[in-house]
Amino acid sequence: MVCGRMTMRSSKGLSLGVSSRRVASGASGSRRRTVMKADQVATQYATAFVQLAKDKNVLDDVRSDMDSVASLMKNDAKLSSFLTNPVADSDKKKELIGAIAKEGEFSALSSNFLCLLVDKQRIGGIADICDSFENIYCEVTDTEVATVTSAAALDNDQQFEIAKKLQKLTGAKNIKLKPKVDSSLISGLVIQYGKGGSKLLDMSAKGQLAAIEAQLLSQAPSA
Repeated sequence: MVCGRMTMRSSKGLSLGVSSRRVASGASGSRRRTVMKADQVATQYATAFVQLAKDKNVLDDVRSDMDSVASLMKNDAKLSSFLTNPVADSDKKKELIGAIAKEGEFSALSSNFLCLLVDKQRIGGIADICDSFENIYCEVTDTEVATVTSAAALDNDQQFEIAKKLQKLTGAKNIKLKPKVDSSLISGLVIQYGKGGSKLLDMSAKGQLAAIEAQLLSQAPSA
């Protein structure tokens, strides 16, 4: 695979991937110099990529590609280690990206973006970039992300009904469910949503038992 050339700029018009000025080690004022933090870099790249994908009307396709990349980085330690290794050969990284893109049927825009990260020596932050992309995508598309943990796997109909109820509860235009299974819940489910998972709906048998136990303990006579 030959990666196409991609030029991306931030909303402020600054070229992405420009490294912060390097300061000689041992310089007393080095830590006080302006250095772009990893999370800032991730947000900047992700923001520009979301906007570019939106402009080209391939935002949902690109989001699917980034989801796949995030999953691979999380579940394939060998692949993750190689792509984020700063001394690994860049051409071999691009070859790997090409194979991943071909197997996953990625859009050309996604493939070129990943190659751009290799060229700019930013591929090491791909996990953070994927996270930032997801957050920005959800903001742009008014999507509420909810983690639904159940005692047993939910079928498509059950997930659809949960999504409808969450949509009504949150008022969000779109709902994205992240199903998880935890047999310790016994039955029922737990839904975590909101910014940073700040809101919780515990409808599990385990949660109900814990609430009953807490109530009994609060009513128990003091020793």
